[in-house]
Amino acid sequence: MTGPTTSSPPSAQARFVERIDAAEPGPAVAAFVVVDGGLLAGCPLAPLVPSTSLWDRFAREVRDGVAGPGEVSVADVERVVRSRRGRSVDEVAEEGRQTFRSTTASWLHPEVWRLAVAHARRGHRVVLVSRATRAEVDPLAAELGADDVVATRVSVVPTDDDGDRVGGIASPVCAGPAAADAVAAWADAHDVDLGAAFAYGPAAERAVLDLVGHSTVVGEPDGVRPDLPVAPRGAVPPLEAIGGTLGFYGGFTTATAAAAGAGLLHGSRRRVINLAGSLGSEFALGVAGVRIEVDGAEHLWSRRPAVFVFNHQSKLDPIVAMALLRHDFTGVAKAEAKQIPLFGQLFAFADVAFVERGNTRQARDALQPAVDRVRRGTSLLMAPEGTRSVTPRPGPFKKGAFHIAMQAGVPMVPIVLENAGELMWRYDQMVRPGTVRVIVHPPIETDDWTVETLGDHVAHVRGLFLETLGLAEEKEAVRP
Repeated sequence: MTGPTTSSPPSAQARFVERIDAAEPGPAVAAFVVVDGGLLAGCPLAPLVPSTSLWDRFAREVRDGVAGPGEVSVADVERVVRSRRGRSVDEVAEEGRQTFRSTTASWLHPEVWRLAVAHARRGHRVVLVSRATRAEVDPLAAELGADDVVATRVSVVPTDDDGDRVGGIASPVCAGPAAADAVAAWADAHDVDLGAAFAYGPAAERAVLDLVGHSTVVGEPDGVRPDLPVAPRGAVPPLEAIGGTLGFYGGFTTATAAAAGAGLLHGSRRRVINLAGSLGSEFALGVAGVRIEVDGAEHLWSRRPAVFVFNHQSKLDPIVAMALLRHDFTGVAKAEAKQIPLFGQLFAFADVAFVERGNTRQARDALQPAVDRVRRGTSLLMAPEGTRSVTPRPGPFKKGAFHIAMQAGVPMVPIVLENAGELMWRYDQMVRPGTVRVIVHPPIETDDWTVETLGDHVAHVRGLFLETLGLAEEKEAVRP
């Protein structure tokens, strides 16, 4: 199931990546990515549109759960902005960030994200276009590392006491011909040739697609332009995902039970853990139709014990990591992981250190057994983000894994999971069949690490993850 291979873009996207690579590099080329129905399955303003009645709210939630986010009309945008008049700009921006993290980030179309990242790798300017306001779009732009946002503009009223307040709409709602006018104005202001530019969006945003020399329809084809298929983002999964998920959990349980029996016959708890981790994870992934392609597989074995760190977007991530490491490792998990059916019990049996987040003293005490185990020859597997990220961009790294590697005097090995979050979404319980692409970096020596320089080492390792995923360092947030 695993082995050293070279990852390649999905065949459905290969021609788009080739077209991007053939374009002139540098900021003279722009890629306009429509957010509503393009980068996201719906408009990021959708969760904030007020309901006209309880029935309207109920019907919308049912529809969104089955088919994905519903449409947001020009009138809906105007209603939301009117409802915000007089509110603090900072308060509205925070509402946008919270809505993104809790809801709209899960609507991300990874197929479009990958193309936007490919443009960024070429040095092209990536510009997000949305009928929503910057309060909703800026969090997505920050995650992607987009260069700018073209959205519905809102006026700001300065006040003398407690900060700026939201006024009213300061532009036409950025949709249809108005969106095309806004994109054209941006291109003119930034000296961008629209004939060399790219655009990605649903067929409904034909006016924007018609502006550029290289346009792609996202989702349902229009019969005119090249189309990019995307997976539906409704809550109802495809049949193969339902069957694969049942097989995933059933396969893990069966293989783990068999491994436990075999290990107990030999009277070895460590043998039980090794067999359960390797056979259980591999069998579960195989039954679910999940394959693993690995670049740098030799680095999984060249230096042990080691502290292995991986980026974390999905519940599938630790199972993939277990299949890669196979034996003689333990881990650290947040205390809530104890409550995950089956896995919580397995983690406890495997001597995983459960850490209460926010309790610094307890965290230090909990990590000491992990340090001792590493010193005795057991590797450690950790997600330094501490929680699942909301998009493919890794979140901030905590220092726990770095402290352990330094104190135990062992190398750190970064494991970059390119797309596990596409097979099992952040808030989803379903496993979709597919191939997880993994890059394992060479071991990083920790002999010269000190407490004073640890922050630099954290930044360096996180930088490796960002570089491997084609993402730039975070940019300064731009105020609306």
